[in-house]
Amino acid sequence: MLTPRFKLTQDANHIFINVHAPYTNIGDTEIDVDGENFLFVSSPYFLRLRLPGRIIDNDRSKGSYVCDSGDFNLTFDKETPGEHFENLDMITSLLAPRDIPDINPSLVEMLEEDGITLENEKEVVNENKYAYGFANKISTEFSNIGNEFPQIFELRTPESIAIDERHVLRLQHEDDKFSSDHYLADLFEEELLAPYLSSVPVWDGSEFKKDTDFTEDEVAILKELPNKHYLLSKTEYKQVLLGLVDILFGYCYDKRTTLNESNVESSWTINKLSSTLSWFCIFKDIKQVLIACYRRALIYPIFRNFDLCNKVKSDVISLFKKGKKFVIKCLIEIHQMFNTSNDARYILNQLYIKDYLVFLQKCRSEELVELYNNIANIEIHKEDLNLELLELEAAAEMVNQEEVTVSVL
Repeated sequence: MLTPRFKLTQDANHIFINVHAPYTNIGDTEIDVDGENFLFVSSPYFLRLRLPGRIIDNDRSKGSYVCDSGDFNLTFDKETPGEHFENLDMITSLLAPRDIPDINPSLVEMLEEDGITLENEKEVVNENKYAYGFANKISTEFSNIGNEFPQIFELRTPESIAIDERHVLRLQHEDDKFSSDHYLADLFEEELLAPYLSSVPVWDGSEFKKDTDFTEDEVAILKELPNKHYLLSKTEYKQVLLGLVDILFGYCYDKRTTLNESNVESSWTINKLSSTLSWFCIFKDIKQVLIACYRRALIYPIFRNFDLCNKVKSDVISLFKKGKKFVIKCLIEIHQMFNTSNDARYILNQLYIKDYLVFLQKCRSEELVELYNNIANIEIHKEDLNLELLELEAAAEMVNQEEVTVSVL
């Protein structure tokens, strides 16, 4: 059975459900409402939703079918008039049934209505120190993954390198890759970098509309995602959010350095600038994330400039300020980039991006507000990066002064 595209809207007293089900037999269509549960069956389509509030099927319920578009338009009363139903545009989180794991009540601090359970930290045991993927929940599904995809992962054997050792190896590898000549060239090429330093991301442009609905293509991706329930420790929950910053930094760098016109290299850029996606790393705080992002932005892409990194950091903050729905739209774009990459980056969707798309629909918007406030309160200095940038710049300036002196003589 196929999951049809659907859209839910509301006013004070009603819920409006649009189901796009072309080429169906109207006579065989079944629609059932039971409180917060909605069922639509019309071969070859099947849709079961769990709503964030209760609705009723009564004499005032309405339904119509538009032959030209293949749309069912349905109207139901809210059981409690005036109640506001939250997150009606979070497509995946509305799909039912929910995959709720068996949980020992003594281990659980909070069971969120949105499908994220936080465990008591002291009760979390048996952590796999060689795991990877979203929230480090993968350990056996992908064998020899680093060697199979060397163009994607710099860490070749995550299954044999402990999580707490990965940052050490990453830093060593980055130090070896850092080019002082490239860095200094970009430092003094002010005209070359001027367009990118002055660029404005599309979400800060005058034509940006914050409340734009998901497009049909975006809905098509969201409706096919599994509606998972996440059982996380507080530490894992924090690490997931920090990983999101790490991924979106690469996305924002790409948008700024392509002047909002992402290209065939964009998936490489996002992949390469993210320690999460390249090294299976996790982070303990915002400053560690930003230092990793700055370092990789000064080592790998074509434009390697500290001021550019600061601009990208500001772009990340403004992106988060646009709200959870826009962050999801950006992750969907990353998902599409990876799926169409020639280097098999679809594997990153399996490991990380699909889960982020589900997780973001479930987490509270307040979490993202706290996240961008924390980013805004951290200032990264050149000496934080341990790349001897100040020493390089001082030496280059001294050489320039000597050349000026010689030319005058």
